Parts: sequence; structure tokens; C-alpha cells
Amino acid sequence: MPTANTTGLSSTDWLCLSFLEGIGPSRLSRLCTYLGQLNQPPSLSLKHHSDSLSLFDDSTSADTITYDLLIALKWPPITARQAMAYLSDGSLTKEQETKRDDTLMWLAESHHHLVRQEDDTYPEALKEIGVAPAFLYVKGQCDVLALPKIGIVGARKCTRHGRDATFQFAEQLSSRGICVVSGGAMGVDTAAHQGALHSKTTPTIAVMGTGLQHVYPNHNRGLFEDILAQGGALISEYPLTTSPRPHLFPPRNRIISGLSMGVLVAEASIKSGSLISASYAIQQNREVFAMPGRLTDPQSEGCHQLLRQGATLVRHVDDILAECSPSLTAYDQDKMPSASASLHASYHALPESSSSDAKALAILMEKDGAPMDFDALIRQSNLDAGIMMQVLMELELSGCVENREGLYSRI
Repeated sequence: MPTANTTGLSSTDWLCLSFLEGIGPSRLSRLCTYLGQLNQPPSLSLKHHSDSLSLFDDSTSADTITYDLLIALKWPPITARQAMAYLSDGSLTKEQETKRDDTLMWLAESHHHLVRQEDDTYPEALKEIGVAPAFLYVKGQCDVLALPKIGIVGARKCTRHGRDATFQFAEQLSSRGICVVSGGAMGVDTAAHQGALHSKTTPTIAVMGTGLQHVYPNHNRGLFEDILAQGGALISEYPLTTSPRPHLFPPRNRIISGLSMGVLVAEASIKSGSLISASYAIQQNREVFAMPGRLTDPQSEGCHQLLRQGATLVRHVDDILAECSPSLTAYDQDKMPSASASLHASYHALPESSSSDAKALAILMEKDGAPMDFDALIRQSNLDAGIMMQVLMELELSGCVENREGLYSRI
């Protein structure tokens, strides 16, 4: 593996440091930020930060890491001592050596990657957050990290309405060339990934709260395989063998929001962990979107609270795209499918024998994009109720329209 030009540490060095006792993503991030700043022009250096003055002198360089420096960066003494032992003569415990060797073997396989902050494939947006991961483990395609992204989060024990609405929004976002990012959990996360996969247009990313050799939950192993099969990626900042632990999941939410232009909270109670993602998004200057729900539904109270606090109310996918349009200009539009082209490509073709009313209604639904109920379809098309029922049945039987709890979508 090549030696880093920015931090002076190789990929193997970063791996070994991440295996030390008492280490964690935030301490690695502080060291990475510090070393990266050493190569910045003086006007941009941390040297001008009042809380970091003691870390710098004119002789400091990227290959100078001392015990006192690590203590100043809030590393525990035992961790700092182990780090200095490794950096001075490569000393590691047997357990740490095993982790290093196993990880290097994993990285030698195709579609297994370690993406560091100084790598071109590391997302620029993620570098902007307060505790940017020093590196990410990636299983799948790294190219997906360069796509415009929207995070979708919500309740694990979501309602049928929340699951169906999430599926439809994710499918439509993916059809518009937007990569859906979520956490791979049950409930809303699963619906988000499934909706993106159903569009067969844009890959999706699952951010794991575990190591990539302990994907969680087990129930979603098939979903994770589908994500990889369609060109997506599983990513994590944790060592490969990290098993599920409750305290590891909230920090990964900052990566979901950090990767994304904005975060859609699809369904959440007042105490939902999804509100942590919304909080991170606000701190990171990302857009926050919320779907309204039934006033009497406890699973919508968190979304309603976000709306009262200024989150953007989402009725259909264009509400999201309108808010994110300035960010979308930062991406290479030639590499993104146009809205009309990608939507057209994701629709089932109408049989040539379709009635004229069916063809007209299909075009209307394609143009609008958002699911509509029976009354809305009548208002938009000016067809009477009897004919509308016949046309919808015709389109459903031909596999061109889907009815989900009274909302009709072109598929």
C-alpha cells in the first residue's frame, strides 16, 4: 500500500493505530486532521486556532508524532504509549498483529477497499464534518461515493404507511440519479434500500454500525448482497470484526448525513434515534426533510416536531430536489441520468394494445412523478370514476401501475 503524502502515515499504519487499546474514530480523526493541517498554507493552518497553539512549533513536521502530541490530542496515556511503540519499531500485540494481517488479506480481495481522507475517492462532503472518519472500509464499488446523495432514516418499527412512503420516495430519488444512503437497519432503512434497488437506476449505500465482517442485522444479509450486486456499497469506519454494540450506531448517523446533501426523516417518534441523524444534519449544514404523518400516530410525532422546528415538509420527490438543486450543480451532470431519461427507463412499457385512456393516464402519471390517490387522478385527467376504475385495472394488470394503500404509482 502506498505511503500517504498528506499525513505521512501509510494505510497499514492507520490500520494498526485503529487496533490500539482505547482508540476510536474520534481520536483517529483528530490525529488525521492535525497531520493534514500541517501541509496547509500558514493562513489555513490549525496554528491559528487558539486551542491548538501548544501543539505547534517551527520544527513540527508531518512525520513527527510524539507522546506529548497524542496526549494533547486527548489520546489516553495507554493508547499514546502503544502508538509510540508501534511508530518507533512496529511493536504490536499478537491480537493486533492478527487483526492487521486479516485486514490486509481482506483488502487484497476485489471490491474491498480502504478509502483514506487523502484519497481521491474519499467524499469531499464528508471531510467537512466535525469528526470526519480518518478512513472508511468499503465493500463494493467506490465510484458510488462520488454520486449526489440523500440520506433516508426513520423508525425500525415503522408503520405500513411509513414503509410504503419511504419505498416510493427512495425509488423516485434513485430514478432521478440520486444515491440513497441509509443504515441498513430494519424498518425505514430497509424500505429505503429496497426502493432504490427497485428502480434499477442508481446504486445505494448502506452505512454500517458494525465491522463489514459482522453486517447487522442478519435478517438483511440478502438485502446487502442485492446492494452489492447492483453496484452499491457497504461502508463502515469500524474494524472489520467489530460486532454489534448499541453505542456504535448513533455515531454512524453522522456519516449518513455527512455524505448527503440532505436527510429525509421518513417516520420517527419523539425518542427515535433518527432524530440524532437530523441533529447531525443541522450541525453539518445539511438540509433536513420530514414526511408528515397522521396526527394521532406516535411514530410521526418526531417528524412533526422537526417540521415545527423548520424542517422542509416533503409531499413528493420534487420538494427534495428543489431544496438540493444548488448542491446538485456541484456534480458532473454528464454522469447523472436526466430526470426524464431515468424515469422513462425505470417504467414498464405499456402494451401496444393499451387503450388510449390508459396511455394518456400513464403519461400523466409519468409527468407528475408522485403517487396520487383516486380522486387526484380524476381531477388531473378529467375522466369519470367508472372509466378511471377500468383504466387503473388495465394498467395494474399490465404491470404498469401499482396501488399501495390507495396511492397509485407509475412503475
